[in-house]
Amino acid sequence: MSLERRKRHLKILELVATRPMHTQDELAEALAQEGWEVTQSSVSRDIGTLGLIKVDGIYQRAALARLQEIADPNERRLASSLLAVDPAGDAMLVLHTPPGEAPRVGSALDLLGWPEVVGTIAGDDTIFVATRNAGAQTTIERRLAALMQTS
Repeated sequence: MSLERRKRHLKILELVATRPMHTQDELAEALAQEGWEVTQSSVSRDIGTLGLIKVDGIYQRAALARLQEIADPNERRLASSLLAVDPAGDAMLVLHTPPGEAPRVGSALDLLGWPEVVGTIAGDDTIFVATRNAGAQTTIERRLAALMQTS
């Protein structure tokens, strides 16, 4: 997947997480306002790729309804707010969230007390996660990916 497409997907996830989007045209218009040149058909493909569904007429990530299955409130916070997880080097991960969510997600990750995590630094929509080593990075990346699949 191209970097541009990945960035567009992150923007779409951010948009549906932060405001109600009722139609593909509405989502395409919101993307255009953010500087993205898209067509309704490309938005339609993106919706399919991202697995977005409509709940009560509003697009959202497919499994948000399954969040109740997650008992731990900190894991639930991660599942509901993580948009993407990217490895950076051998012992760091970069987590992406909707605007304003990174401090809460970083705090939830800290409260989980996973031994593989050395520490976190959270900005507005990005969190740097330092892990103990490359193996720990892989472990955390898998855990987070599993949580994102739940949401």
